Amino acid sequence: MKVVAIATELTNPFLVQLLNPSCAAVGLELIVLHSTAPAFEFADKRRILADNIRRVAARDEIVVFTDAYDTLFIQGQRHIEARYETFAQPVVFSGELNSWPLGVVGIALHRGPPVGRYPYINSGGIIGPAGDIADLCAKYPETPSDRFPLLRHLQSHGYRYDEQFSWSDQYHWMLVSLIERQAISVDHDATLFEFFGPRIPDLVYKDVMRDVHDFAQRGSEAAGYERVRDELLTRLEAPSGAAQIHFAGSVTKAIALDLLQKGLLPDWLKVAYEAGPSPVRPDQVVRI
Repeated sequence: MKVVAIATELTNPFLVQLLNPSCAAVGLELIVLHSTAPAFEFADKRRILADNIRRVAARDEIVVFTDAYDTLFIQGQRHIEARYETFAQPVVFSGELNSWPLGVVGIALHRGPPVGRYPYINSGGIIGPAGDIADLCAKYPETPSDRFPLLRHLQSHGYRYDEQFSWSDQYHWMLVSLIERQAISVDHDATLFEFFGPRIPDLVYKDVMRDVHDFAQRGSEAAGYERVRDELLTRLEAPSGAAQIHFAGSVTKAIALDLLQKGLLPDWLKVAYEAGPSPVRPDQVVRI
């Protein structure tokens, strides 16, 4: 088993202070695909994974693909394998609280009522045999939006969803998961991956990005910072049964690092950071 992440910055604080030391603490091998591209978008993660997964893992080897800058691990290979075996589908994505980035349009694409604690797909955690993940990447080199009548209808009314969301790998994988129900499952109950980002009840993309830009400019003085911090602290009171913890979103990630520096992360997360920062070693890096 390998844990694979993509990073443009090998000295990123979350990677060095939480993800890398946490993998070492629970005995997981972390491989970092190091992109030196001058510009990087979230959609590039899918292309990089498709081009490089066969370089780092055999076809039948289990790979856990994880975000590099906002995740950590608290359980090792035996726990992960035992939980993974409970899923019928070979590829399992993490789940989250929000239908991101499509909002209510994404909700309308789902069949039936929401499932489990985390109803919607999150691309910050993926597990499966390297060959199955590579096959899905090869089968869907482009986002299959034309397979959905609702999206075609909205397109005819001027809703340019592909133009608006082409930067998002999660937009792509959400649509693929709704087509490939025999190949892809979502971890709706956080048995492997747990999402610790905020719930956004009325998800409107422009409003969310406004808040992101506000935080980038004002930091802890941004509107909503204290609310997200209080919500995160409340959720962290209960230990997670998952293996990967995902502090999703720029505000949540910054708060997690702040709590780390102030010694306020709970004891059940201690395995992730008690050994201290761990720079990524050259033998962990695959340059692309």
